[in-house]
Amino acid sequence: MRPSPEAARRALSRVAPLAEASTRHFPLAGGVLALADRDGLVDSFAFGHADLERGVPTSAAHLFEIGSISKLFTSLVIDRLVAEGRLAHGDPVGAHLPWAGLSPSLSRARVVGLLTHTAGLPLGSDGLADDAGELWASRAVAVADVDPPRFHYSNLGYLVLGEVARALTGRRLPELVAEWLLGPLGMATARSEIAWADRGALATGYAPARPDRPWVPGDPLAPAPYFETDSAAGNVAAGAADMAALVAALLRAAAGEAGGAISPETFARVTTTLAPTGEPTHTPPGTLAVSASRYGLGLNVERVGESLCVTHGGGMVGYSTFLLVDCTLGLGVVVLTNANGDALASHLLARALHAQVVAEASATTLALPDLDPAVRGALPGSGAFVDDEGEALLVSAGDGRLSYRGLEGALYSTPTGRFVTDHPELRTFHLDHHPGGHWTHGPTTFAPAGAGRPARGPSPALAGRYRSYSPWYPEFRVVARAGRLYLNAPGGVEAPDEEVELIEVAPGAYRIGADPWLPERLVAGPVRDGEVVAVVRDGLGYSRAFRA
Repeated sequence: MRPSPEAARRALSRVAPLAEASTRHFPLAGGVLALADRDGLVDSFAFGHADLERGVPTSAAHLFEIGSISKLFTSLVIDRLVAEGRLAHGDPVGAHLPWAGLSPSLSRARVVGLLTHTAGLPLGSDGLADDAGELWASRAVAVADVDPPRFHYSNLGYLVLGEVARALTGRRLPELVAEWLLGPLGMATARSEIAWADRGALATGYAPARPDRPWVPGDPLAPAPYFETDSAAGNVAAGAADMAALVAALLRAAAGEAGGAISPETFARVTTTLAPTGEPTHTPPGTLAVSASRYGLGLNVERVGESLCVTHGGGMVGYSTFLLVDCTLGLGVVVLTNANGDALASHLLARALHAQVVAEASATTLALPDLDPAVRGALPGSGAFVDDEGEALLVSAGDGRLSYRGLEGALYSTPTGRFVTDHPELRTFHLDHHPGGHWTHGPTTFAPAGAGRPARGPSPALAGRYRSYSPWYPEFRVVARAGRLYLNAPGGVEAPDEEVELIEVAPGAYRIGADPWLPERLVAGPVRDGEVVAVVRDGLGYSRAFRA
């Protein structure tokens, strides 16, 4: 049953306080929640600040970079070229890009594999400002075996698609997006490329002021770097009304209405050509379970509760967005925020709002999720632990407090299942609790008291802190623990949100991740005084930082 506009507004009003509280629980300055149906915008709610320094409140008129939701527009451009017979899903891309000097394995990648993230490509380095340069710099990246196909998210794959569209039309992808999609969709204030001239229309993007350590509630934010972009992996900026127009078009196409900017035939192609899996989902109590999630052609196709939904998240430097369109109920949810792209507030708020809409439609009551990350109550990892120097760590379950080296701190959970703390001795890394009962903090293991001191072992040449000037993935640390190497990133839009093991696959070359299939690589540079000076991660250089 499709909820009435009044019912949708009631759901929005219930989630509004959760959105306002999220500015305390996440590295988030402000944002907009919006609901839309097949006729367009139903209602919106703006919260927090578009500019903290000047005290400017967020409004529904502010634009936000929508990041990877832009991949849908790239996919729709490719779909038009396929429908016109100028391209086929099975085409290998190398023939369209002779200038790029692609490796044989990358040249063999097929259009459909790039659209569904099943071509075996790495995520990408985001090291250069323009797609053509990034593609050339990535021409020799490792490509994983795609038999059988596996879903592995790749910005690089969509950069390739944007260049294919340019090769076939002689026009830049943003020009095609603006003419073929934004205009016909009625996204009147949206931008198909983000330029310096647009900066005044956008809410200011924010990121943690200290990128060298995990953010905890209470830490300050700072304006994120602003830069121009026209990337096929994330080129669109839009406001609430623009996104409502997109939702309306998707809902009309899903319902089989012909004559729109997105046809029912296009919608069917986008949502039925599917990868084996899709993007990660986060569904805390108070949101609806996702029983199936598979990536289509620029959208995730999900079964959420009893509904068929299409979703996508968007992370940019300083912006995090989420789109959830319930094709069964005929209503869509959009959350736009000016949090850094690795913050999950937009994802969680969108799912909370959708759950309330579904509750309204079914005349039931559903408690809101608790998004406060402060640990309270039961905690599997509570008790006494000891590090390799014999120092005791005490973890209290009742109040989520830590005691270590004579100091105390609060423990916070993250949506991905990790922990962080404001304890001054434990700020550098996330805290991870392991099935064996122990905790780790970077190179340090905290074993249960009575199990004996854990052994740390020597520090290899690769261990240390590395940084670049890329705002997407600014830094990480390599640590050694129990004879293994791990990569730890405190944050970053494209950085892994978990500790990742490094496996040496050739002298000085490491696979990023324990799974033998993974294509990401880290290559160590020269050694000076027993320390690696610099490394290259999938084509992007990092140097050892002067401060550990």
